[in-house]
Amino acid sequence: MRALIRIQMITAAVLCAGVVGVFPECAMAASVAPSSSPTSPYALDFTLPTQSKAGCMVCHGDENLIRLKAGKTVSYYVDGDAYATSTHGKEQCVACHLDFAYKAPHEQDPDWQSTAKMACKNCHEEQFIAYGKGVHRRAIDATGAAAAIEKTKPLCGDCHGSHDIVTVTDSPEGQAWMHDNGWQICGRCHQDYWDNYDDYYHGAAYKSGADDAPACWTCHGWHDILPSTDKGSPVNEVHLAETCGQNGCHKVSELDAAYLDYAYAIHGKRAVAEKNPLHRFARNVLGAIGGLFGGD
Repeated sequence: MRALIRIQMITAAVLCAGVVGVFPECAMAASVAPSSSPTSPYALDFTLPTQSKAGCMVCHGDENLIRLKAGKTVSYYVDGDAYATSTHGKEQCVACHLDFAYKAPHEQDPDWQSTAKMACKNCHEEQFIAYGKGVHRRAIDATGAAAAIEKTKPLCGDCHGSHDIVTVTDSPEGQAWMHDNGWQICGRCHQDYWDNYDDYYHGAAYKSGADDAPACWTCHGWHDILPSTDKGSPVNEVHLAETCGQNGCHKVSELDAAYLDYAYAIHGKRAVAEKNPLHRFARNVLGAIGGLFGGD
C-alpha cells in the first residue's frame, strides 16, 4: 500500500513539472504580485486565451481599463459593439496592431498609435499611394525641427477614426456621416480655414447642416490634397471651373471668369469685410455696446 502511494506521489510530481514546462506562463502568472499603483507598469505575464478579438477583449472590453499618464486618465477600453458594426468588424485586432503579440504587458513599439494608424496601407494601397502624393504625407528623412513638424501631419486614423470607422464606399449612410463631421475630420487641425469658411452659399450653409453644401473635401479633394498654389490642386485657378461644376453643383455654362471670381470669397469673405470701413465701424459699435451690458 505504501509503495502504491509513493508511486502516485511521484506521478503527480512529474505531471506538475510537465505542466509548468509546457505552460510556463501559468507558473509565472502565479508568482507575480499584482500592481497596486495606477502609474506603475502592469505586473502581468500571461498569454491570451485565443489569438483573435476575443483574446484582446478579455482586457479591453472592460470599461474600467484605465491608466494615469502625465496626470491624465487614459482609457484603453474598446467598445466591442461599435467595433463589430464598423467597416472592419470582421478583422482581427492584429490586422492593424501589427506590432502586438498575444501577451501582456505589451512591450512593443512605444509609438504603437502611429503603427496602427498607418496599417491601413496594407489593405488600402491605392488610397495610400494617393496620400503619399498629397500635402499630408510625412517626409521619411526629416530630422530635428523638421521631424517635429512632420509628426503633426495626420495619419489615416486621424481622419477616419479607429475602432468605429464607417463604411464610405457605396454607403449613403457612411457618406452622410462623413459630410456631417467636417470639423472633426478637417476643421480641428485647420481652425483658421474652418472659421473663415462662412460665406452664405457654402460655409454658412454647410455649418447649418445643409445636405447639399460642400464639405472641405468636396472642393479640396481627400487623400491627395495639394496646396491651392499647386496646379494639380482642384482649387487652383486652372481647375476651378471643373471643380465648381462637379456633381451638378453649378451649371458649367454659367462658370465664366466673373462667376469664378466668387470662389476667392469662399474663404476670404471675412478678410474682405474686415477691409471695409463700414464693417469695422459697425463691429466697433457693437463691441462697445456689448461691453456696456456684458463687460467685466
